Amino acid sequence: MVVESPDWEQSIGLFYYLSDTQGVGGRIKERPEDFIVEEINELGEASVLLLRGQNAPMDPEGSGEFLWVVLEKRDWATVDAVNRISRVLKIPVKYVGFAGTKDKRAVTGQWISLRGVKWKDLRKLDLKDMAFHTPVYMKGRLRLGHLDANKFTIRIRGASGKIPHVTWFPNYFAHQRFGSYRFVSHIVGRHIIRGEWEDAVRTYLTYASPYEPPETVAARKQLQKEWGDWKEALRYFPRRLRPERTILLALARGKSYESAIRSLHPRMFSLFIHAYQSYLFNVITSYRLEQGVRKENGDILLRGIPTAMIPGYRSSFASGVQGEIERSVLEDEGVDLTAFRPFKRFGADGGRRKILEKAQGYVVRRDTVSFVLEKGSYATALLREIMKPKDPEGFVFTLPRAEG
Repeated sequence: MVVESPDWEQSIGLFYYLSDTQGVGGRIKERPEDFIVEEINELGEASVLLLRGQNAPMDPEGSGEFLWVVLEKRDWATVDAVNRISRVLKIPVKYVGFAGTKDKRAVTGQWISLRGVKWKDLRKLDLKDMAFHTPVYMKGRLRLGHLDANKFTIRIRGASGKIPHVTWFPNYFAHQRFGSYRFVSHIVGRHIIRGEWEDAVRTYLTYASPYEPPETVAARKQLQKEWGDWKEALRYFPRRLRPERTILLALARGKSYESAIRSLHPRMFSLFIHAYQSYLFNVITSYRLEQGVRKENGDILLRGIPTAMIPGYRSSFASGVQGEIERSVLEDEGVDLTAFRPFKRFGADGGRRKILEKAQGYVVRRDTVSFVLEKGSYATALLREIMKPKDPEGFVFTLPRAEG
C-alpha cells in the first residue's frame, strides 16, 4: 500500500512513498561532509580521502595520451570545477572529460580525464577544496555516462528515531532535477513543448518561491506588475540571476520571447526539456504505484522490473495497464509524442526507465546511511522514503541558520 506524499512533492510528480514506515525527518547536506559520493567504473571506486589526494603515494600506471585521475572536491559543482581546472592548466575545457555531474554541496570523488596533461604537473596544483589521486594513463577520454554506479555515505542530522532499513524505492527523478529553491524547470519545459513562448519566459522570470532571498522575490513580483518594461527590470534584477538577466537583455534588444529564452546556453535550455520529461515520467510512475508494481501483461521489463515511459519523439507505449497510464497522462497534459521532435538536438528522444530501484550494500551506522545505486538513480529518491520530509528545507536545500 502506497502512502501519499506532501503537496510540495506532488508538484513535481512525486505523489507517493512506497514504504509505510514512519519518517525519521532530520536534515541532510548541512555540511558538505554530510554527503559523500564516490563514483564507480571499470577502474574501480573513486574514493574520497577527504581532500588529501595530493599526498596519496601513487605513481601513474598504463600508457596513453589521456591522464585519468580521481578528482576529489568539496562544495564544487562538477562543471564549475572542470572550468576551473581547464583555466589553471591553460587547456581547452573540452580536454577535460567526466562521466557525470555530482552534487555541489557534498564531498565527491569522480574520475576525470585530461588530454595531454602529465601527472607531475597536475599534482602540483593547489586548488581550494580540490585534490587529485589515483592517476592512470589511458588511450581514450572519459565520456558522459561512462560509469557503473555511485556509492553514497550520508549523515542525517536530527533524525527522530532509528533509521529504518528501506532499500526498494520508486525510481523517481528527484527534486534537484526541477530546480534548487524553486521547482519551476518542468513548468517552463511544458510551455516550451507546447510552443507557449511568452508563458515560458513569464514563468521563468516571475515565478517566486518563499525560499528565495527577499530581494529576488521582490524583483520577480515587481516584474509581474511591470511586465514588458525590460530595461527597467535589468536595473533591479540581482546580478547573480544571470540566466534571467540574459533573457531580459535579449527582450530589451527587441528579441521575441522564443529567441530570448533560446539565448540561454544550450545546456540550460535542454534542462527545461528534460525536466518536463522527468515530470511526466514521475506522474506516470506515481499512477503505476497506485495500481500496483507487480509485473503485468504488456509490461516492458528491464532486468525483470517494469518500466515507465520517459516521453520523447522516439518513445513507444507499453501495452496493458502501463500503456493505458502512459496514454492517459499525455492526454491529460495535452501533449503528443511528436511535440518533442523539434527539440531533437536537445536530447528529447525519450526512452524507458525502471519504476523501482533497489539500493545495494545498504548499511546504517547511528545517524549515517551508506548504499550503492546504479547510475541515473537518485540518492534523494531513497532518502525521502527514510526521512519523509515535510518541506524542502533541510532536504533539497539548507537555508542559513541564525547564530545563537
